Amino acid sequence: MMWRVFVLSIVLLTATAAISQSVVRNPATAISCRQATQTLPQRGVAYRGAVTNDDYHFSARIPSDLTGWGGVAEDAPFHGFTMFLDPKGDSCIVFEIHLRVDESDAPKRLPGGTAVQLGKAVGWQEFKEGTAKGVNIKNVRTVFSSKQSNQIDDGEILLVAPTSNLKEAKRLYEAFLHSMKFGS
Repeated sequence: MMWRVFVLSIVLLTATAAISQSVVRNPATAISCRQATQTLPQRGVAYRGAVTNDDYHFSARIPSDLTGWGGVAEDAPFHGFTMFLDPKGDSCIVFEIHLRVDESDAPKRLPGGTAVQLGKAVGWQEFKEGTAKGVNIKNVRTVFSSKQSNQIDDGEILLVAPTSNLKEAKRLYEAFLHSMKFGS
């Protein structure tokens, strides 16, 4: 019995940690990189160039000169990464993916969102504006679902950028987003 309680405790702690590191869901206004992720540059697994994952059946290309930081140990399961677009960490792209466990967790059509296609994955995209520490920021949020023969994977790709750097940040976001391909 003690063994079962111990295993259950570990599972719950792991799930809580994963949830706390995931992107804030559907905030009322734009959020900063610090609010979007706990990942830090130079921490955890580094992803560069072409990235593929057989568990989620996707491939993507991280734009040149950028690194995706997993923020977890190398032997931890893959759930995404964060690319920091500037040295101060004010601009970032957060990519998160997970296996759908409960149908109620499926991404919903975003209010005012537009439909997007990522290979065989379908999704919605929305734009939000706000301020963080007196800086005007913009978020571009793309949520998606990819149906495989034995599972459904859900996730999101979030751009956080000060409006002063929006053009370049959006170019990098679009390059990453358009490189994303899901298969079955």
